[in-house]
Order: sequence, then structure tokens, then C-alpha cells
Amino acid sequence: MIQNLYRTVRCLAQARLTLARVLICAMLATRVASGFAAEPLQKVATPAPRHALVIGNSSYQESPLANPKNDALAIAERLRLAGFSVNIKLDVGRRELQQALRDYATALTKDQGIGVFYYAGHGVQLNWRNFLIPVDASIFSKADIGAQAVDLGLLMEGLTRARSPLSLIILDACRNNPFGPDFRTEYQGLSQLDAPPGTLLAYATAPGNTAADGEGSHGLYTNQLLREMMAPGATVEDVFKRVRLSVRKSSQGAQIPWESTSLEADFVFFPGQSTRDMEREFEADLAHWNRLRLNGTTNQLEAFIHQRPNGKFAEMAQFRLDQILLAQGERAVVPRAASEPCQCGSASTSRGTVMVSSNAANAQAFKVGERYAYRNFDLLTRKEIASSTSTVIRIQGDEVHFSDGRVTDLFGNNVRAPDGRKWTPYQFFIAEYKLGKRWPAQFLVTQPNGKTLNNDFLLRVAERERITLPGGTFDALRIEARGTDLGNGDLLERTAWVAPELMRGVLAMETLVRRDGKVIRGERSELTAYATNDPVAAPAPAALTPARKAGTSSY
Repeated sequence: MIQNLYRTVRCLAQARLTLARVLICAMLATRVASGFAAEPLQKVATPAPRHALVIGNSSYQESPLANPKNDALAIAERLRLAGFSVNIKLDVGRRELQQALRDYATALTKDQGIGVFYYAGHGVQLNWRNFLIPVDASIFSKADIGAQAVDLGLLMEGLTRARSPLSLIILDACRNNPFGPDFRTEYQGLSQLDAPPGTLLAYATAPGNTAADGEGSHGLYTNQLLREMMAPGATVEDVFKRVRLSVRKSSQGAQIPWESTSLEADFVFFPGQSTRDMEREFEADLAHWNRLRLNGTTNQLEAFIHQRPNGKFAEMAQFRLDQILLAQGERAVVPRAASEPCQCGSASTSRGTVMVSSNAANAQAFKVGERYAYRNFDLLTRKEIASSTSTVIRIQGDEVHFSDGRVTDLFGNNVRAPDGRKWTPYQFFIAEYKLGKRWPAQFLVTQPNGKTLNNDFLLRVAERERITLPGGTFDALRIEARGTDLGNGDLLERTAWVAPELMRGVLAMETLVRRDGKVIRGERSELTAYATNDPVAAPAPAALTPARKAGTSSY
């Protein structure tokens, strides 16, 4: 009888764990969008209507291009194979291009279909707006651009009204100045834009830079896109990450594609096998990354990223690859913030007012001498439970050592804690953040008693917002993470605020643990003081209730 009772209890526990794993797999697959809503968003169904508008402009009076016609024809064929109804236009004038954009938006509005807009040809930016250049344009001055070219805003407005479940905008339109040597715009290429809801906006190169027309029958960017979009089962985000990697390698860093995304569902051009043994894959990838982490070559790192472009170690691998290429002399292009309206804010710390740019290229690294002070609250009792102060004492390889015995990686992810806990490498905090970015993270935590925790997360940069803490007021990025403890099935919710342009350490972190639908644990850690080089004492904490020491959460 006792044995039967034991078997029953064990089966119930196993069923609960299995259910939790099913839930997290569903959450990871559906790429939860706005605020990680309680109800997961569904994948776009294959039967949804698919519409595409493909434009290829080659025959310009000034600066004709060899490849846009070929590019457009090839892309149109790929899209037809993927089930799209394709409207292709070659060498179009202004009126025809404008009408084609209107018709495309109308089709999406009518049946709420999936849309792809592809443009190959000349493009230009003026006053932070992007213009597509029709072949009949006669542009001799900046004043002619608005009257002769087609504002990309016409397409954006149409997509916003259409409210289609998913749209792709692909712009291979950053070729060199098409107006002759006597005409100059203030900035090259196209200007950076934020993608409308449910849209992925893909540039052939980083905003403010130019793309190569290519030496063969296709442009460099489209040539790689044609290959990668055929991969069975590859999500569209994986497709563009692989394209970026290939174009960067082929151009030796002179051209790096760029994307802005607000997609709320996964999409594949061609279905394929999607079920995977997630546990075995994680173990294999972790072992592979541990071999490459410090000694991987550029070829090995590129192959690793290409295999798992949205994998649980891809962000770390990309950063390591960037470091190596920089040391080898690559001068990679970056988006130029000068072509955008200023989005700067101020951050008030105990040291005064500091300007904080929204440009991800300005991200700071940990520095020896930096001092961080935090206080921790129990979110259920609203009581302060601990406080801590630590200083960066040395940076060794890819590890940052603090005065309290804590060790993190270069971005603030835990490596070792003073109480003896150890983490496998993971990418909760990453090198570069931008609005809408999403990435996975998974890690094992070995406790002093030998017990191992296994946490799995999906993260996204949700919003830029101002946050006021005891340590100051900051223009911060809010990161939202949802995951599970794969050992016991608890659901994990974490929200972090970071200001990487000012400091690498986290500003604040909230953690909630849910079991059987109820919050069983909650904690908030927030910055109370920060200083660089100059020692600054943290504000005196309020009376503490007896509790554990600060810093024992497993993030």
C-alpha cells in the first residue's frame, strides 16, 4: 500500500513537471509579444493569404544598376514557391510605384494576409525620411526629392491601417549616390526607422551606409537572402541573422545588414522539421560553446552562429566574433545616430547629471574601480531584506571580479557567488540592446550542496522608459523575461532595467516565482548608489528584517 502511494505521488510530480515543460515550450515557440501577455500568441497559420509586392529598378538615367531586375525576378520566384501571390514591377516610374504601394496595402487590409514588400534600386534619405527613387526621377537638388521620389512613409501608413498579422519590408536600396557627382545629400544610404507593429524591416546595410550592387547576377545582400530563405523550417528572424553573418563575412565588415522588428509571431517561408530534443540540444550547445568561448577561431564561431543564429549562446558568440574581427583590424560599419532626431536623456546619479544617448554603439563596459550599491525588497511583504555594496577589483579574460567575492561575465551574468554557487555561461544580459530585440537564455546553477537548478527564459527589450531609484533617475531599457524552472515546473517572471550607455551593471531587477497559478516568491533589487573610480558610500539602508544575504536569486 505504501509503495502504491509512493508511486502515485511520484507520477503526480512527474505529470506536473511535464506540464510545465510543455507550457514553456509553447511559450518559446510563440514568441510572446506585447508585455508577455498571459495568453501566448499563436503562430501565423499556413493557410493565411500571402501577398507580395516586388520592385526592381535598374534603368536609371543617372547611375543605372545592373542587378535590381535580376534580384526582383529571383525574389519573386522564391516567394511564389512559398505560396505568395506576387505583383512584380520592373523599372517603374513614380505614379506606377505609388499606385502599386496603395494596391498592396489594400490587398492586405481586405483579407488580413501576410505581406512581403521587396525593393531593389536606388534609395535616399532626407530630413530623417526615406525615399525610393523611381526610374523616371529627374533630381537635381534636395528640393526635387519630395516631388520626384516616393516617400517610404506611404507604405508604412498603409501597413499600419492594414493591421495584417505579419509584414516584411526588405530594402536593398542603399546604393551609392544616383544623382551624379555634383549632387550630395547630407547622409548616405537610408535613415533608421522603427518597424510598425507586426513588421520586420530589413535593410541591406546599416542605416547611414551604402550597399554593394554585387559583381555577379545578384546584389551581395539579395544573393545571400535567396539562399537562406529556402532553408526548411527556418524562422524569418533566423533567415536574416544568417544573411547578416554571410554578408558581413563576404564584405569583410564593409557591409552589415540591419533589421528592426516588432514581430508578434514566428513565420517560415518553407515549413520543415521543427520538433527537437531541447535538453540534448542545450547540453550539446553548452559543451560546444565552452570549447569555443576563449579559443574559438573566426571560422568556428561563424559556423556556430550559422547553426544556431537565435540560439542560447548566439549573443555571446557574436560578441566574441566581433572582438576577434576588431583585433584583426576590421572596421565594421554601425548605424549613424546623426541622421536621427536626438533621443538623448539625462541620468541623475549621486555624482550629478550625466547625458545618456539611446545609441547602442555607446554601450559601456565594466571598469575597475566602479562601485555599485543595491538594496533588496521582498515584493510580498514590501519589506527591505538586505543591502550590499561591491566594487570591481579586476577584469580577467571574460570575467569581472567584485570585492564581495562575486564573479560575473562582461555583461553582468553570474559566474560564481560568494556562497559557492556556480552558473554555466548564459546570455540573460547581452552586449547590445535595441527595442524589440528578442533572445533565449538557459543556464544551470550548481548549489553548494550539489543540487542543480535549470532555468530557461525568453527575453525581449520591451521599452525605453525613465526610472527613478534611490541611486538616481535614468533613461533605461526595460527587459522582460519569462521562463520556467525545468526542475520543479515553477514559472519565472523577471523584469530588468538597464542603461548600458551609462553603466554595465543592472539598475533594477524584479523576480516573481509562480506555482500553481500563485506567486510564491517575489523580490526587487535596485541601485542605491553608483560611482566610477571615486569611492561613494551607499545611502544608509533602512532597518533590515532578518533575512538571507543579498544576491541569492539565480538570475
